[in-house]
Amino acid sequence: MNRFFNAPVVCNTGPLIGLARINMAGLPFRLFPEVIVPEEVRLELQAKESPDRDQLVEVLSQARIHPHQSPPDRLLLTELDDGEAAVISAAMRLGLSAVILDERKARRIASRAYGLEVKGSAGLLVEAKNRGLIESVKPHLEGMIRGGYFLGPNLVAACLAAAGEV
Repeated sequence: MNRFFNAPVVCNTGPLIGLARINMAGLPFRLFPEVIVPEEVRLELQAKESPDRDQLVEVLSQARIHPHQSPPDRLLLTELDDGEAAVISAAMRLGLSAVILDERKARRIASRAYGLEVKGSAGLLVEAKNRGLIESVKPHLEGMIRGGYFLGPNLVAACLAAAGEV
């Protein structure tokens, strides 16, 4: 098993929404011993009207909600939205090394500026396949895209290659 998945992780809004589009919002809770959701992310998820709302509310009940803290540092506030900034800040405050983020800029800042390990929703699907939780990654990625969730073609190709599906 990949070491990344052996410790608690802090999760952002986007991956939960993307996974909800394919009825898999609970996947992070099957892959990690604990999923932490910052208060800012909880508020974002509950504020958005979507067909996935009930599923998202359900998965939030499984998460450890990290309370709102003092504002993140300036780099985070100027470059990222509140949820992404809160995810990185929470990981740093809690001494965790892993985050789940889908947005490219947030992933880059988390890994390069803060030294965090990052996975996104597509990477979680690859791990789910490796563990035998799903048969293949491709139909799930296609379902997310059909559901209106953006996944770039290079990311899709890389995930399919990682899953041995090319």
